[in-house]
Amino acid sequence: MRKHITRLLTTLLALVMLLPIVAQAAPTDGWTDEAEQAYQTVTQLVIQRVSESKDYLATATQEENAKAIYALWTSGATVPGGFYDEYLQALADWLDLAVKRGKTAYIPGAIRTVAAMGLDVTDFAGHDLMDALRKPELVEADEDRLDMLLDLDAAGDAGKKDEFSALREQLLTEALARQQSSGEFRYTSKWPAELKQKGVDDEPDRFDYILLTAKSAQALAPYQSRKDVSAAIDKALTYLSEQQLPSGGFVKYGDEDVEEDAAGLEMLAALGISLADERFTKDGHTVLDGMMGWYQDFYFEEAPKPGQGFYRKNANWGYNTYYKPLGWVKSSWRSMYDPDNSDEYVIERKYINEAAFSGFSLFRTAAQTWNTSTADLVVPSHSDTDVKPDYKQLLKQKTDGMAEQVIANYEYLLTEAREITVGEIASFSSQILALQNANVTLTKKEDEKLQEIMTAMVEASSEYYLGRTSSTYSAGAVRAMQYLGMDPGDINGLDYLAVLTNTDKLVATSTYDFNGFMEDIAAVDPVVWRSRGVDVGAVVDKYATRILADQTPDGGFDSYYGVNIAQGHADTSWRDDARYTAETLTALAPYADKEYVAKAIDAGLEYLSSVQLADGSFANMSKETPDGEVTLAVLKMMEALDISLEDERFVKNGNTVADAMQTFYVDGVGFISNFDVEAPLDNLEILPRYDNPNMGVSDTISALTYLQAAENGKFGPDGKGSSVFEVVGAALTETPLGAILLAVIVVAILAFAMVRRYRRIKREQ
Repeated sequence: MRKHITRLLTTLLALVMLLPIVAQAAPTDGWTDEAEQAYQTVTQLVIQRVSESKDYLATATQEENAKAIYALWTSGATVPGGFYDEYLQALADWLDLAVKRGKTAYIPGAIRTVAAMGLDVTDFAGHDLMDALRKPELVEADEDRLDMLLDLDAAGDAGKKDEFSALREQLLTEALARQQSSGEFRYTSKWPAELKQKGVDDEPDRFDYILLTAKSAQALAPYQSRKDVSAAIDKALTYLSEQQLPSGGFVKYGDEDVEEDAAGLEMLAALGISLADERFTKDGHTVLDGMMGWYQDFYFEEAPKPGQGFYRKNANWGYNTYYKPLGWVKSSWRSMYDPDNSDEYVIERKYINEAAFSGFSLFRTAAQTWNTSTADLVVPSHSDTDVKPDYKQLLKQKTDGMAEQVIANYEYLLTEAREITVGEIASFSSQILALQNANVTLTKKEDEKLQEIMTAMVEASSEYYLGRTSSTYSAGAVRAMQYLGMDPGDINGLDYLAVLTNTDKLVATSTYDFNGFMEDIAAVDPVVWRSRGVDVGAVVDKYATRILADQTPDGGFDSYYGVNIAQGHADTSWRDDARYTAETLTALAPYADKEYVAKAIDAGLEYLSSVQLADGSFANMSKETPDGEVTLAVLKMMEALDISLEDERFVKNGNTVADAMQTFYVDGVGFISNFDVEAPLDNLEILPRYDNPNMGVSDTISALTYLQAAENGKFGPDGKGSSVFEVVGAALTETPLGAILLAVIVVAILAFAMVRRYRRIKREQ
């Protein structure tokens, strides 16, 4: 049950604390004193949120901020001194980073915002914001393409150029095509692929249609003179009028939702429709009334997460595929203490002021014109972003003293008597392998110390690791041991190789370890296997068979696919993982001479080529967000399979995988796996460890190595049997040509002097 609670004393207190401003006269046309009070309060909350998040990398946050700034500016909000300047600088910095990454930087709403401020959208801090509209194929989401239409209109003369005429027609045609006979607008690009694979072909009725329909009518508003557009808007208004609830609000996911109400208000403002219009008045309640039912104007301490402003009930929705009947359900409700009764619980509120503020304030703006001056704005200057990193130097910096650091990180295990986890062995092994990949030459002391640590780790839990199944085996440990000059078959009497040949573990279970097994098996000299009486070919066949059970019909790999098939699940849907696919092909690479393996590799390569993004990168399982670690996994796979960077299968729009990889490097930070991060680059420590996008030391060294090899033209087939790591490692330790020539000259001079001295001595004799 919704609650609208007004407490005069608390409201005044909140206003005293948060609003040291003088409110302008409230507009007419249905705008109430209560709405004005809410506007003033929420304004301060939105300002605070923008200030806290202006430097965030996430495009979604940048979009949210751009639209909030637009609403603040156009509604004449009173803001702190320098607030807009700080935002403009943050936007310019974000655009600089985007250019450096080789991205087309489209932020929905940014063009509108910059244009509203009276600034040049074709030259904002050296950036032409219209460039993003010149590559509309890179913007896929339906809502974002509606924003492109809105931005084109807001750009003024810059958006009216002939070069954008075709785009405008394309966007209008797309928008009109999304309308159904009932008047609603439905998504064409939003529905998750994994649900389509499960046979769920469509969203349930009234899921998001209100929002998209209102936004579509808003985007079409400037083109009402066209008969087809006018007819579409009329049908949309009829549909929305029919969906409006007695409260005045609208529904989302089966419940009233303030975000839909805000979208409705924004649409009414764009179309110049009065709040009192009979089509949008139900039981005497307007859309604004419906929205205000979701406004809370005070703080309370009883709730776990006290809040203020516009909120929605906090519930999670999901599609049930395990129980009957199948369909959409609220998978969970979050609760909090009732502010009126601390002994009772209510559904927790999720405050969405930023999402609600735009429509709320823009309707206020439509009702009354506000004067906003541009005279005091400070436009950021152009920043030179065309600086290419020195990968060779960065690699040297990263590897200098690395062995000492690894020892310092793990030396405590020599004196701490406890069970060592498989994760600790895996982490230690990965750093040892990073040293190997960087071609680091260990001193005798370093090598002995690292051997001592590895021995202690294995011995600490020998029975656990050597006596169980694959989940207890640390893939990569065998390769790390060999690099340290250890015999994995005899670590103080413990046989770490025996685990690799135990094919009894190949049961129907999901694990990534199988790939690691294959890499470790390949790293052991075949002579060793023969001396142990192991038919390594038969072992490999068994592992490969199990691994290939996870290959899906489209050539990708899903670590649960083989499990579902083996266990006879009726639901055999899959969700391909580009990273898992690349890692699997890397593990299979040494056995590509086997016909069935080669066939599987070809199918996997075809799949990876099909999901490569326009900038050359690869995404995580979302299939949308570029991911640095996934892109790196593909580079590793290409190197393992001797695939050239210029292979046409892995070049998109002229961008290679290496081109994409370098865009994830940020000066002073390093390689970032995911730029869609809710934190500024200079303060990533505020994030939980699992959300931190910084790549680890092993991945960083690998990325630098591949990029250095690509720069030197040494990536891919070299005909010498040398890996990228060997080639780059040799380059890092080679003596510069000048030094060589100098040495030759010095030696020649010395030799000449010695010869002359020898001849003089002979003459004297």
